[in-house]
Amino acid sequence: MKYSEIPILMYHEISEVNTPWCVSPSEFAKQMKFLVKNSYQTITLSELKSGIESDQETDQKLVVITFDDARKGVYEHAYPLLRQYGFKAIVYVVPSWIENKTIPETEKYSEFLTWTELKEWSADNFEIGSHTFSHKNLTALDENSLAQELELAEQTIFNNLNVKAKHFSYPYGLYSQDVVQQAAQRYETSVSLNRGFNRSGQKYARQWILRETSLEQFAKLLQIPTLSLCMITKNEEQFLEQCLNSVQELVDEIIIVDTGSTDKTKAIAAKFTDKIFDFKWGDDFSKARNESLKQATKDWILVLDADEIMDARDHSLVKEAINRWEVDGFRILTRNYTNDSSLCGWQAATSSDQFARVFTGWVHSLKVRLFQRKDQIIFKGRIHEMVDDLIIQDRGKIAVLPVNVHHYGYYGREEKNVSKLNYYLQLSQKKTQEEPTNAKAYYELGVLYREAGNLALAESAFQESVGLDQHPTPLTNLAIVQQKQGKYQEAIHNYMKVLEQRETHPDAYFGLGFCYFKKGLLEKSKDNFELAIKNKPAYLDAYVNLGAVYEKLNRFNEAVLCYKKALLINPKHARAYYNLGVAHEKMMNLESALNCYQQALALDYDKKEWLKTRISEIKEFITKHG
Repeated sequence: MKYSEIPILMYHEISEVNTPWCVSPSEFAKQMKFLVKNSYQTITLSELKSGIESDQETDQKLVVITFDDARKGVYEHAYPLLRQYGFKAIVYVVPSWIENKTIPETEKYSEFLTWTELKEWSADNFEIGSHTFSHKNLTALDENSLAQELELAEQTIFNNLNVKAKHFSYPYGLYSQDVVQQAAQRYETSVSLNRGFNRSGQKYARQWILRETSLEQFAKLLQIPTLSLCMITKNEEQFLEQCLNSVQELVDEIIIVDTGSTDKTKAIAAKFTDKIFDFKWGDDFSKARNESLKQATKDWILVLDADEIMDARDHSLVKEAINRWEVDGFRILTRNYTNDSSLCGWQAATSSDQFARVFTGWVHSLKVRLFQRKDQIIFKGRIHEMVDDLIIQDRGKIAVLPVNVHHYGYYGREEKNVSKLNYYLQLSQKKTQEEPTNAKAYYELGVLYREAGNLALAESAFQESVGLDQHPTPLTNLAIVQQKQGKYQEAIHNYMKVLEQRETHPDAYFGLGFCYFKKGLLEKSKDNFELAIKNKPAYLDAYVNLGAVYEKLNRFNEAVLCYKKALLINPKHARAYYNLGVAHEKMMNLESALNCYQQALALDYDKKEWLKTRISEIKEFITKHG
């Protein structure tokens, strides 16, 4: 193995105290025995760094053992075993805790070593590292305070142990560029709380050994985990290459299951992998997905579609996550980009959202896309297939990974939308027939009917979903399709039911604002649009609609302010420019109105002919009257 592949194990305390950071003495003994039985030897951090810098390789099985905080159980339970097996280790000392000064209540779950005990540890050729003088958050300190915190720790360690601390551990795992620079000037290595095998700079990642870490998980933490990308494709030549380019450096294996491409999809895939498998399509997405899982050989699975990409800056978080063997699957947020701001949960894109491309915003979905390769984790569902339910049924652990998948949907292939939508509708109908008590299946069907413009059938499907599960999401969508059909009182009733469950639901307040506006109840409309904005400060459409309410109330200054706030969120919002122009015209600010109308026309607002006529009329008026 390369020295960069040698694991660094991170322990805190060895004791029976029931906290995540305390590994029981019996479990620690099993772990050390496992290392011995499997011919592992220990090395120091200095040896590790030297091997990494010289790009050294070894046939030996090596590991580094670290202990943060210098707690009593390490001396009482770990130290004797380490000596027995001839293992080396390092303990990171917080001098003020050793001297029983300024110990936070949260850290008093066990006692700390004495200087006498640390002398014995050091005299036995075990290493001593610094964990700062008082375990402060270094990123919150100014330059002088930071230097003082590090210097005082080093001086106190040297004065008591006659040892120079060559290695460092960041308190709470927190560091900034300034902190890393200071550490680099003082220490040979610095370790973080990042998981995995990243050895970049002064931020060595480690493998967490916690109270809940099983022996099976412990064994896995000694190896770099591997990752398979599993995809199904059909006629994806327009998107596939950008998708695979976005994760090529992240994954160890790419599995493509093709369900009948007649374009260049397979040729493009062949540039990235030779693991391309043909699969006869049978109106079931789960079966195709599960075929890709059967072909995978790595430890973890990442699932993407061809019209999706990941940000390379998120790769490190994925690599960290797959070292968390206590988690069976990670939910990842998908940004489904769209210009349809009327969709429930729509978020406006900002100027910093580089992945939005031509889209003004997105709606999000959250589901497991990264999971351990296990026989019992497979996809379920003819359409809108997921692994989430089976993980939960098996009492597995699901966590959320703070990265995004960027999904571009039908962009660039609009001619296929209708046929594809109709096909998805057929599959969703079959799914509800096969799973008549599945509330989510009816919800999915309702979404597709709504997308197809069939609001009556969408309403019926959402009602079926709500009848099975009074969840806010189908309730909100039921209210929306009722609102779109002019059934304002029914919609108001359901929006109110949503707010009974979730009183901060911005889309429910928005819907109420719209319905009250249509019923002529302007003050109620205003109040609810304001509540929508309060609970979702960047709610673009709420600002535009609130502006329209203020116009109706002849409060034009406030209307103008709302439209300007909307344009701060999205400077290319045609309707906001149009409405702002109308408000300025009512206030007789003709130059401003003209500019807004021109902006709306340039942004292709749908009242093009009216805008052209009005722009000409205002120009003529300004020319005549100055």
